[in-house]
Amino acid sequence: MKEFTILKFLDKISFVFKSFGIDYPVMRKILQIKFLMDERRVPTVLMDGKNRESKNSFRSALGIYIFMGIFIGLFMIPSFPLFFKMNVVLGMIIFMIMTTMISDFSAVLLDVKEKTILLSRPVDAQTLSAAKLIHIIVYLFSITMAIAGGALIVGLIRYGVLFFLLFLLEIVLICGFLILFTALFYYAVMTVFSGEKLKDIINYFQIVLTIFMTVMYQFTGRIFAVSNMNISITPHLWHFLLPSSWFAAPFMLLMEKDFNLYYIILSLIGIIVPIITITLYIKVVAPRFEKNLQKLNNSGSSNKKNVKKESFQRIISNIFCRQPLEKVFFRFTLQMLDNERKLKLRIYPSLVFSVIFPFIFFLNFFTGERSFSDAFAELTSGKYYLYLYFSVALLASLFSMISLSENYKGAWIYKALPVDNPVMVMKGAFKAFLFKYMVPIYLFISLIFILLFGLKILPSLALIFLNLVILMLIMFCSSKRELPFYKDFQYTQNGSNAGKMFFSFVLCAVAAGGHYLALVFNPYGLVINIGISLIIAIILWHYSFQFSWKDMAEDF
Repeated sequence: MKEFTILKFLDKISFVFKSFGIDYPVMRKILQIKFLMDERRVPTVLMDGKNRESKNSFRSALGIYIFMGIFIGLFMIPSFPLFFKMNVVLGMIIFMIMTTMISDFSAVLLDVKEKTILLSRPVDAQTLSAAKLIHIIVYLFSITMAIAGGALIVGLIRYGVLFFLLFLLEIVLICGFLILFTALFYYAVMTVFSGEKLKDIINYFQIVLTIFMTVMYQFTGRIFAVSNMNISITPHLWHFLLPSSWFAAPFMLLMEKDFNLYYIILSLIGIIVPIITITLYIKVVAPRFEKNLQKLNNSGSSNKKNVKKESFQRIISNIFCRQPLEKVFFRFTLQMLDNERKLKLRIYPSLVFSVIFPFIFFLNFFTGERSFSDAFAELTSGKYYLYLYFSVALLASLFSMISLSENYKGAWIYKALPVDNPVMVMKGAFKAFLFKYMVPIYLFISLIFILLFGLKILPSLALIFLNLVILMLIMFCSSKRELPFYKDFQYTQNGSNAGKMFFSFVLCAVAAGGHYLALVFNPYGLVINIGISLIIAIILWHYSFQFSWKDMAEDF
């Protein structure tokens, strides 16, 4: 079995583990297997569609993180004020570490399978816990140093050793804060819920946390007023809620010798909060965390709720579908979308980003010296509701994800069933996806836009929805014909997905351009555009579902 450098280092301090009563040879073997599995497990950043089991995927992922870290390090070069510079740099580092933790790290932190397997053998719980702790530390340290390494090196060259040591200490505090905050939340959830409900809550939390970090990063850059490259800092109470400000303030105290009360309080928060979280973790969470993790093995659901849900799905399928087989796969797709947690973790962030994306652009109206009322009046009096096409661009490319599943090995059922034509399967899946995700999200965004712009935009909202359906059908026609839930997640093609997203934005730009021209140059242009889009949607619908089993993906 492959030897790892970190294991050779641990061999030199093995006496420390033995002094705590840990069976070091067993712990070493467990860690060796964990590190080997890390190499085989494909990280989120390396979903390129190839089977990488024979390659070092984790090391390749670190290479990508290092490249991103170099980009972050370049921001250390310009002569911006140090507090501004470190706020942005630390904000990016916090965002990337948290995103990585959510996408890949939960598999390490919340792993309960190893206990079931190993504790039934001559392995004591203390040794297993020590192996898990070291695995977490090494995993997080490797990713963090890859991400922050560029900024550390540039900071050392530009500001000296004191800056480097302070930066290194801040990174340690950041890692402790992030992982312990995550563990504390998981612990709080696990004390209340159990089984399947707990898994759902953790899944939703991961999604919400990803979105929260993205939104917070958007506000990080808005602490500062930038005009003609003159950067000013205006303290506000809400700045004290931003972790990047906590960890950036000590640089002003030690490097710039600016002992403003604002920086002193932020620095104290950056020290006190991680200490509190670490103390809570050691005293409260750690002794009970592993025990509560066993709740993840428990399952249970309400039969009454399932019966009501199935009855509702049956009614909806009768409304939207004509053929019996189409109705069956409509309901099948809805049930699978409810149960596929890993698929939700891919889809839900994009759904929520599609909601907040237009409003990120709206924030540009509320910067500068204009009053809020003037900025709001300018926004609502224009045609800025066309920013909704950014949401459409994100939504239109999501249907291709329906081919992914944790339970992909059950795809043999498609061949076992007497299904002569896959068209009914795909029609049912497409309508179910549209009903489950597209319609609710679009109605929610539309309601917000109506509150902002008024009822006058209703015809435009109808046209944008028609264009959304058209774009989904175009994306479907231009992609490989793939059955729902038949493919493992590690075979997703990251380059292909990026291409689909780019193609979606190009199509949305064309649709938005046509929409704008219809609004500006002809009083009946919008009605004509709606009629044209409706005809295109009907034609595309009939054309899109003209295929047979021979046209399906060859790897099925």
